[in-house]
Amino acid sequence: MALTSPKSLAGDLIQRELMLHDGNSFHFLSANIITVVERCMSSMQAGTQMIKLRGGSKGLVRFYYLDEHKSCIRWRPSRKNERAKISIDSIQEVCEGKQSEIFQRYADGSFDPNCCFSIYYGDHMESLDLVSSSGEEARTWITGLKYLMAGISDEDSLSKRQRTRDQYPYPI
Repeated sequence: MALTSPKSLAGDLIQRELMLHDGNSFHFLSANIITVVERCMSSMQAGTQMIKLRGGSKGLVRFYYLDEHKSCIRWRPSRKNERAKISIDSIQEVCEGKQSEIFQRYADGSFDPNCCFSIYYGDHMESLDLVSSSGEEARTWITGLKYLMAGISDEDSLSKRQRTRDQYPYPI
């Protein structure tokens, strides 16, 4: 049996969501995926206080949340309220840890790498570099954002993907 990732955009995120190919058909493993997705979305919509890192300053504490339509990440406070958002559609990549240029400017030990992640978005690959209060919180956001990038935000969207997979079982 060969394992095949269902969608390259979601990458390593959907490790629990693999297709098994037994030579004749594909079987979708979705153990607790719906629960994971809904828990991530709920937590993200409730919001999280995180530190937004910038070039030379020590960082800004902001409250980040997923909007009600699950289409944008927003934050407050912000002097420019209308600009305090990132469209999910504009997100190019979400990276765990202290990999960005901004994180490299801070001394080792400044932040727990498990609490750090970066969101790359827009045509110019701008980065939003965040530090959460726990590794679990960071993983919730990373997982949730990757599901959103893959077009999975709830049970309905997961079911639609499954139906499409059932209709077109063979990779192109």
